[in-house]
Amino acid sequence: MHRYIDILKTNDLFTGICTENIGKILELFDAKITYFDEGEFIFRSNSEMNRIAVFTEGSAQIINEDFWGSSTVLAEIGTGDIFGEAHSLIPYDTPTVSVIALSPCTVIFIDIDCILTPIPEISDCQSQLRSNLMRIMARKLVTHARKIEHISRRSTRQKLLSYFSEQMSRHQSPAFDIPFTRQQLADYLSVDRSAMSSELSRMQKDGLIRYNLNHIELIVNDECVS
Repeated sequence: MHRYIDILKTNDLFTGICTENIGKILELFDAKITYFDEGEFIFRSNSEMNRIAVFTEGSAQIINEDFWGSSTVLAEIGTGDIFGEAHSLIPYDTPTVSVIALSPCTVIFIDIDCILTPIPEISDCQSQLRSNLMRIMARKLVTHARKIEHISRRSTRQKLLSYFSEQMSRHQSPAFDIPFTRQQLADYLSVDRSAMSSELSRMQKDGLIRYNLNHIELIVNDECVS
């Protein structure tokens, strides 16, 4: 367990908590470390979730599966990310999504009750954990709200322009790299990949953007700023 403490030190959940206390928390919380092979389900939908999953190695996908077995990729999880913090706080709530390993994964599971139930020996650490947890959830809520803003637009072009506008504001430049492959961007915006590719070509032809792979340049005043 302690070999992963250096990774946990960089995890947002443990911000402000020293190495010694992280080890003490893992011991007192009886944290469970679990290994998953590529393609193995880390969590299945409609199962009770009362633990926070902290990813210390590997990567995984959050997917939504329908009645007929079709699945949609909602997000990816990598080293340092956490999953299940919101669902574990709501008793008897069962997530409708699954998490599947994209590569061999190591996950540390922490019981949410151990964070919420006072333990005098580490009360200051628990207070810090709760504060960190609130910040993580708030950040994810804002990210989710931004995605809803993009995908609520009527056309593929409007969705792309909404997302590109957000990235321009974030990078404070009309030229930026997006953190998605073409397929990942289509999944993020809930559009068909081929239709989105065609729309990107039309947007470039119409003089709205220039692009090369994941590098996007928005055209301002009929000139492309790089």
